Amino acid sequence: MGNYCEYVLDSYGVEKRIRKQIVLCPVKDGEQTIGKRVAMKLLQPFVDRVNSSIAAPARERKSITLEAFTVIWERDYLSLSKPSTQNASKSYVKKLNAAFGKQDMRRIDAGDLQRLVAQLTAEGVSPKTIRNMWGTVSLIWQAALAQKYVDAVLPKPKMPKRPKTKARFFTLDNVASLIATSQGEQRVFYWLAAETGLRAGELAGLKLTDIAEDCLTVNQSVWQGKEQAPKTDNAVRSVALSSQLVQLLWEQITRQKAKGHDFLFTSANGTPWDMNVFRQRKLKRFLKELEIPTAGFHAFRHFNVSVMDALRVPLKTIQERIGHALTGSFTLDVYGGQPEWKRNQEAARLLGAEIEKAAERIAFKQTEQKNHVPFVCLTAINENGLGDCAS
Repeated sequence: MGNYCEYVLDSYGVEKRIRKQIVLCPVKDGEQTIGKRVAMKLLQPFVDRVNSSIAAPARERKSITLEAFTVIWERDYLSLSKPSTQNASKSYVKKLNAAFGKQDMRRIDAGDLQRLVAQLTAEGVSPKTIRNMWGTVSLIWQAALAQKYVDAVLPKPKMPKRPKTKARFFTLDNVASLIATSQGEQRVFYWLAAETGLRAGELAGLKLTDIAEDCLTVNQSVWQGKEQAPKTDNAVRSVALSSQLVQLLWEQITRQKAKGHDFLFTSANGTPWDMNVFRQRKLKRFLKELEIPTAGFHAFRHFNVSVMDALRVPLKTIQERIGHALTGSFTLDVYGGQPEWKRNQEAARLLGAEIEKAAERIAFKQTEQKNHVPFVCLTAINENGLGDCAS
């Protein structure tokens, strides 16, 4: 009999020592007696196999359900992302757990994921949401591969076609109407959004200390009342301001300092504006009153770029002001050099003048319409049988 020990990994990746006993040969082969040396030769191949497996151990094999691993992923990976990313990813994780939560991650294949994509498409989920969910799936499987819970990442499934939608943007007259009709901090906000093209979170995150004499600096963003880093590295930037906007901003800063608030736009208790609430309660209602097509804050950003393009502002300067990572031109992106502040200032001056001129034109029209009294002719028969006309 031959005895030896073998080391194996169970389904959880835990190493276990198993003792084995095998029959090598009979003690006697006919009239010949088998000795220990012959038995050792027969046992040696089994021992060599065990020794070679110890020298080159089998790859560790772990097992975990998707539901269990998403807990690890949210704790160790997702927690390092921005709050807005965390919130969106958690909603996708809920959908994934509803479909595959109890399954071993190794048993989830490309076919399962493709069926989920088809199901969500049939339910009317937007192609953009499905593509974002695939991004979350990819990140989860990359983390699982790094921790040896899966053997490979899942291939990208076939995605539904994303229909092209026309971007909503404000015209110069739309922006001028918003500015001419509004007052106080809302007037400052609309002018600031139109001239700088800042994102909604960047506008909410502006502090009084971010405003200098003729420029502002984007250092942070606010999402659902929480401060976070701006969207990209290029989003941390300085933007020149026109003299018209500077005057409005310093009036707003004076009001905020009197309240003891740190942010440029705040609620009554000093917290930054919640842009979702402002859009629903203020902007949407205001646009309806002015008979302007409904749009969100990104419409100001589209307006800003279109006006700078019409004013022949250099593409590199537009990129620097709006905080995009790339212009789309290899030459400008690679050889564009350092930002030119004079061009930034000139763009601000042109924007301020254009917005002011349009706002004054709209305000003049509104005043004319308000002061205009229509002439109504009322005819009456006098004593002589003639008609008298009176307004």
